[in-house]
Amino acid sequence: MTLNGATASMRRFNPVALFGLLKQKLSGDTGAVAGTVVFLNLTRIVSSAILTRLLSAEAFGVVGIITSVSVTFGLMSDIGINAFIIRHKDSNDPKFLDELWTLRMMRSLALTVLVAVFSAPIANYLDKPDLQMAIAAGGLIFLFDGLDSMMMFTALRNREVKRLNKIDIIAQMFGVVSSIAIALLLHNYWAILLSNLLGQLFRVWVSYAWFEGSRRRWRFSRTRAAELWKFSRFITGSTILTLIISQTDKVALSKLFPLEVFGLYIIANNLAGAPTGLAASYTGRILYPRLAQLAREAPETLPYEYYRQRLQVSLLYSFIVGGLIACAPLVITLLYDDRYLPAIPYFQVLLFSSFFLMGTLTANQVMIALGKSMFTLYTNVVRLSFLVVAGWWAYTQFGTFGLVWVVGLIELVAMLFGWVWLRRSGLLNLRKEGLILLAGVAGLVIGYGVDQAGLAIVRML
Repeated sequence: MTLNGATASMRRFNPVALFGLLKQKLSGDTGAVAGTVVFLNLTRIVSSAILTRLLSAEAFGVVGIITSVSVTFGLMSDIGINAFIIRHKDSNDPKFLDELWTLRMMRSLALTVLVAVFSAPIANYLDKPDLQMAIAAGGLIFLFDGLDSMMMFTALRNREVKRLNKIDIIAQMFGVVSSIAIALLLHNYWAILLSNLLGQLFRVWVSYAWFEGSRRRWRFSRTRAAELWKFSRFITGSTILTLIISQTDKVALSKLFPLEVFGLYIIANNLAGAPTGLAASYTGRILYPRLAQLAREAPETLPYEYYRQRLQVSLLYSFIVGGLIACAPLVITLLYDDRYLPAIPYFQVLLFSSFFLMGTLTANQVMIALGKSMFTLYTNVVRLSFLVVAGWWAYTQFGTFGLVWVVGLIELVAMLFGWVWLRRSGLLNLRKEGLILLAGVAGLVIGYGVDQAGLAIVRML
């Protein structure tokens, strides 16, 4: 089928042509990313199911707090190095990489020290002083992250997707095995924390062992630092807002919930985040490098290429997440014992955020490719405004679960805001956006049938 023929078929929504294009898409880098994400999520879910039988729900609540602290410090200091390297013309220059590695290492060292310094005040604020040492130890993740090879970023720019996928799989398997092994020995939250640190350290070793010329040397450049700041100033401001948005529920609920109940919320949150791995990996590793290249070399093709590159994957993603929302009771029932059944409503509501995230991320990537990095900041202003206004109202009217619903719907608001910017940029196609949403509805309907049939079988066993 020719490109024009395929496009014409797409406009008529020919399911045969759509299936053919989807098959072609999944056979390349997109398929490699999708397969990797599915494998990583499956191993993560299996690991979680095993760990819930070795550890208490309270342990997951503690890890959720430590993770929230690390995410907070990380987002407060995000300087957009990844996007900067991919977009920069000198990304393969060793001097350029030395300068960026130095800036990244300076940030990592500072974050590790800051987490250690503030670990006691944070633990006391949360009324959990016993967690001070664990919070401080969690800050080591920044040090190990800073040691990563810069070749990981240049490989992404050069579209070495399959090599990066192999690294992800190897590091994930190491983390799964180590977490289960340590849990068998310790039977507390230190098992997850230590395995996370060991997994990151193992990833550092792999990132150097698999790439030639990966060693870097200290080379500080004020000029490069100023250039990076000019590029990332909107990204930095945006990620500070992302910090507030993404951690508000964790901070509030960690104080409002007992650790055991908060642990159920964290488990539900982690499960609901599984589909977002596909959205983030696809938009970051596949879509953005392609759109950035088109923006540099043939910007006039973006209105066509934006949907050609993303439509098939978005349809599949919407269908799967829609089905997962409906199947949430069956998933929790199969994976965990009866102690974790109260996590079902949290899981379902948080999945709505995952459902709309693909639309938000694709709009964000094309805007950054066009040099409109302020879009990320403005989108987060919209998210934060919705969270503050709707969150306050929902909490006063419906309590903690009302706040959870606001978190679940926040990406819907962001996606609608993205449509406004896409329209202004001449990129929006409402018919195709509607088709993506309809795929989600189809997933809901089919998923509900699967859920009811599956639960009936479980009850008979």
